[in-house]
Amino acid sequence: MWLKDDLERFQYLLSLHLINTIAFLVRFIIICADISSASSDAEGYLVPILLLDLGASVILLFSNILYVLLRYIGPIIFETDRNKMLCCSQSFAWRLATITCVRCDCHLEHPQTIMCTRLFTLVFFELLKFIAFVLACACANQYGPHGLGYCIVAAFSFVPSIFTLVVEFLHLYRLWLDYRPDSSEKKKPTYCSRHRGFLPMAMLNDQQTSHWQQTQCPKKDKCKSRNLYHVLMYHSGNQRYPPEKATENQEVVGFHQTDHKAAYSIAKTGFKPSKKGMLGPGVYFATSLDHTEFKAQQYGTYICAKVGLGKTFRTKTRNPTVPTDYDTVYFEHDRGADEFCVRKEQQIQSWIIVVDQDPNERVLREDAARSGSGNFVEDRLNENVYKGCFASL
Repeated sequence: MWLKDDLERFQYLLSLHLINTIAFLVRFIIICADISSASSDAEGYLVPILLLDLGASVILLFSNILYVLLRYIGPIIFETDRNKMLCCSQSFAWRLATITCVRCDCHLEHPQTIMCTRLFTLVFFELLKFIAFVLACACANQYGPHGLGYCIVAAFSFVPSIFTLVVEFLHLYRLWLDYRPDSSEKKKPTYCSRHRGFLPMAMLNDQQTSHWQQTQCPKKDKCKSRNLYHVLMYHSGNQRYPPEKATENQEVVGFHQTDHKAAYSIAKTGFKPSKKGMLGPGVYFATSLDHTEFKAQQYGTYICAKVGLGKTFRTKTRNPTVPTDYDTVYFEHDRGADEFCVRKEQQIQSWIIVVDQDPNERVLREDAARSGSGNFVEDRLNENVYKGCFASL
């Protein structure tokens, strides 16, 4: 991937947006000078050109300035997520700064579409500037030299604008399609068809909020979404997803924690059921992310999976005698820390692997596996360059 280095790509974006801002100011001065000396007929072209360019460029200029302010002095203005400045919350300010303020339910359900919305908005702005360029060419042809200077500058302005769109696309592509912490090779490894992707731990809900266990989803506990990205990025790790007691063949969200090497293996070949455990052989899941902390034997990665329970045997005792015709054994913990064991690996329909890029080595097992280079993460993603992009509604 071109510009794979996250910080370098981010610096390119800052530079390109600065160049685009300077180009806009030059175009603005030229078109204002043309309007001041143009005839009324020429103004019929020049005024729409000015309005189109202002509509496309001023919004982007405002968002860029706001982004810089939030990134570098935002922690001073907003001490927490709940603080407001002039009736504007920090999350809403970030949405304005990243041009993702237009949100709908699909954005919460599929967080990937948020950055797509930003990219499409930038493309729309470029279309407005292209229309202004076409009008300027028509004006220069009929009322020259009015509009000629604008045409020349606008033509050159499209070069950094196109590069900006390309780098913006790479920025999106890097997070959702190119993040591979298990490999630094250019060739993408072959993953299991049920593996939906990797996500750095910094993208989790509890890592994005300043208040402990504060769910960003506006529906809170009443949310019915079981989209794995939504569960991880907009719900706190303490939220439980237990199945309904009276229903068979349910699809639920389960959580599993293991070390980096095992998680990378799962991404490629799927889960391997254990041969024994307190609920018998199978693959074990907790009903909340936080509960994996005291149930797991290996640490470093979290797996959020959509699981089909099939026929479920419920129990409140350890090591129960389970009839052979049951697909899942569900253990009802007296303190709510339920867990379940699925007998067949095929019951696990899809999953996302959350990677702790800076694991606390003191809590890892002494035999925690590393890669050949001695690292837990081969392809490290700098999550700071995506700051503010996924602020909740």
